[in-house]
Amino acid sequence: MRANRRFYDIEPIAEENALLREQLAEARAEAAKYKGIAEPDASYFRNGGGYTLEHDLAIAECVTKARVSRNQVPRLFIIFGRFYRIKLPTHVQRVPHKKVAGKMTYVERTLLYVGGKTHVKEVCAVLNQAHKLQVGVQLLESPNDSYCYISDGAESLQTDYLAQLLSHRDASGKLQTIALDLSTLHGKSSEAQCAAFRESMRAVAEICRDLNVTTAVEPMLLNFTPSSSMNDRAAPARKAARLVRGVAEGEDDPTCAHHGIVNIFEGGRKEIDKVLKAAMNITEEQSAADAAKIKNMRTHVGWFSSPSCSLIYQTVKYTALFSSKGYAVGSKFRQWILTQLAAQEGDIPGDQLLGSVEDLLAICGSRDYVFFMNAAVTERFSQDGSLLTFLEEEDTMGAEAGGKLRKSILLGFRSDYIMAAVRAMALICDSALWELLRAIGSDTHILDILPVMWPETLAFFEAAAAAPSKVVDGSLTLSLSVAREAKVTPRATRAAIDIARIREKAAGDTIIEKMLSSAFTAMAEGTRNHASEFLPGGNFCSEKITDELRQRLSGMPTTSTSAERTFALGRDHDQRAGACRDDTRSGAILGAMDNTHEFMRGREKGEEEWRMLRRLARRGMKETMAEKRIAAGRVAATERNAKLEGHRAKQAAKKKELARLEAIPLATRYSELKGMVGDELVDQLRKHKLLGKKGFTVTQPNREAYFLQLQTLLLEADPAANDLEDGDSGITGRGIRKKSAGGGGKRKKKKKGVIYYMDYEWTQEEEDDFEVSAIVGKVRFLPPLLMPPPPLTPSPALTHCLPPVRVHAGGCRWQGDVCEPGQGQGGHRPLPRRVEGLPARPRLVRAGGQPRRGLSQGVRGARRGGGGSRRGVGA
Repeated sequence: MRANRRFYDIEPIAEENALLREQLAEARAEAAKYKGIAEPDASYFRNGGGYTLEHDLAIAECVTKARVSRNQVPRLFIIFGRFYRIKLPTHVQRVPHKKVAGKMTYVERTLLYVGGKTHVKEVCAVLNQAHKLQVGVQLLESPNDSYCYISDGAESLQTDYLAQLLSHRDASGKLQTIALDLSTLHGKSSEAQCAAFRESMRAVAEICRDLNVTTAVEPMLLNFTPSSSMNDRAAPARKAARLVRGVAEGEDDPTCAHHGIVNIFEGGRKEIDKVLKAAMNITEEQSAADAAKIKNMRTHVGWFSSPSCSLIYQTVKYTALFSSKGYAVGSKFRQWILTQLAAQEGDIPGDQLLGSVEDLLAICGSRDYVFFMNAAVTERFSQDGSLLTFLEEEDTMGAEAGGKLRKSILLGFRSDYIMAAVRAMALICDSALWELLRAIGSDTHILDILPVMWPETLAFFEAAAAAPSKVVDGSLTLSLSVAREAKVTPRATRAAIDIARIREKAAGDTIIEKMLSSAFTAMAEGTRNHASEFLPGGNFCSEKITDELRQRLSGMPTTSTSAERTFALGRDHDQRAGACRDDTRSGAILGAMDNTHEFMRGREKGEEEWRMLRRLARRGMKETMAEKRIAAGRVAATERNAKLEGHRAKQAAKKKELARLEAIPLATRYSELKGMVGDELVDQLRKHKLLGKKGFTVTQPNREAYFLQLQTLLLEADPAANDLEDGDSGITGRGIRKKSAGGGGKRKKKKKGVIYYMDYEWTQEEEDDFEVSAIVGKVRFLPPLLMPPPPLTPSPALTHCLPPVRVHAGGCRWQGDVCEPGQGQGGHRPLPRRVEGLPARPRLVRAGGQPRRGLSQGVRGARRGGGGSRRGVGA
């Protein structure tokens, strides 16, 4: 067309040139745009004296969301720059090289405009300040919302932390939770926690003032008071919540439903253990009859009082595919079971489960997860062809890996009692636990869930305790009107197969029914304790719900597990970063919880605010961790010194008391005690304690008890300690009257109904009420007796019970150390010989303080208790 144009056809060419110029400009602009991406300008990374907001937010996102170690973040810029063929800007800078002749030399190096490791740590500290701004902005935007205060404390790397959160409902009615602070706690008292809350709110108010969000320190932020609180049932936590809310003692809000479920089911588990240990003849002192079983079941686990829970724990540990504790031996079993199932494909019924190792939950979380939720899968692995067969094969081959653990699991699988307890826990989990967890897992208003859930749960526990067989056959299960519908997943399908198998095995098993009945009875009692505020008559029961109460608790979740999630993120951070500053640690954790990088990216003046936040963070980072530790140590030193002064004062007083006791002469004869009173008797017992005597207390109920205890100690030390005259106990008692000293003359006529013994007398009525108070002294029997004696029940009136004497029916008698047979029909049995130096028979002292008459006839039982005479006590 151009060749056909005339020389005067200029206008069409001009229009075409203009169009081409526009297209060229667009192409150049697009080329510049892509060049700016491929070769970004230095101003995109640095702006003035610091890095830009986009640069720092990219670092923050790597740390908080990608969970990259802070030391490795700078390398990511290089890796992805190379991958996307981006040329990162550089600059030349003189950096220290090495010392020559004592002087530092410098070299020029080409460095990237990318923050280094130190800058990444600074970004985390800035993120901590930005999070305070985020909290302040949210509170200012919703001043009329009802906020719930959630808190919990935990320790990490030997440092106590306090996690504080606030929850409320947004405009859509959805429950939203924002972290308030994660601070170090220098005291575990309720007052210290309240002070930490006020300090956190002060920091939020000052940040908003410094960044011109408010013109001054906003009183609404500084004096912010939550309308409600959620925490566990610990007394310090509940008191701290009251102090934060500014209410009086007794005005407690509901506590965490998940903690309640855990404690209630733990009570049921303990009752199962009681039935199990009684069936296995296990006592708290570890019965000698089952010593081998107890050793195998208790040595290698963390729970020493429950063989069934030990079995579940060990099974989870042995089949673990991965564990933060460093063991993962379950891969061998998984490989073995997959091979076996593949070889038997088509031969195994569809309703029979043997594998699926992944169904066992990891060893972490609450106690109900570890035991109840893993009980059914543990029972699955106890079948032939599953873990039981694998362990038997390993045991046959003598494999070294997991040997002790393997033997312990095999012992548990082969115990009918232990497996009965495992099945009982699986039935409880299926009938109630899953339903409860589904109910508390929603963000529905707490007053629409718990006042309905807990009374229905209590009614179920009581019905299940009365009819455990219905729990076994599945006709009685907990069905809550407020629970969410269960999801149908492959794991849920396998769980249904497990519980059907367990119900079949448990049918008619009386010990399982006994375990269930005991467990549900305890769980009902636990519900009355841990959920009392939601039961009829409680402060938050259905009958007491008002519109005002619903508004006040509108921001309250059903659990306080969000605070525990904070510590879970903290542990994950500490595994990557190790020990670090508390401000950088808080910034990384809180920024991850609340997406602080997104909040700053959406701020209208984000770049300017970020620079101001950086200055505030640098101001705080001028104080080194050593200085912070010293400041915290000074606060702790005050409490520590107060405790030390108290202990040192006690030690000094004890040392002074020991010196005083050492100067007191120790009585060695009964007669020396007769003139002592009150404190002198106490000092004598303390002196014996100082000399290492055991088995008695220094404090005694009365003077008589002091004398009896001291006489016993003296007699143990020296068999000749009793230097009193015959009939003199050394104690003046009540009810026994000593006759006045008589001279010559006529003999006094004995009164009717009065008993006379030596220089003492008492009435027949007093004789009927006679009770032996103590037996002073010990009798030892040598040599050991060859024939077992009939059981002898000691009188309840005795405070020291002697071992029974085996008296031969044939009337054997002693002459020296030789036993001569008698003429009875029972044949010969050896009698105990008397130990040289000990009294022939113990002295029996009655409650009145005087010796009992007729010692040769033995000890007469208490008339009130219905006991008769006891022959054969004495030597």
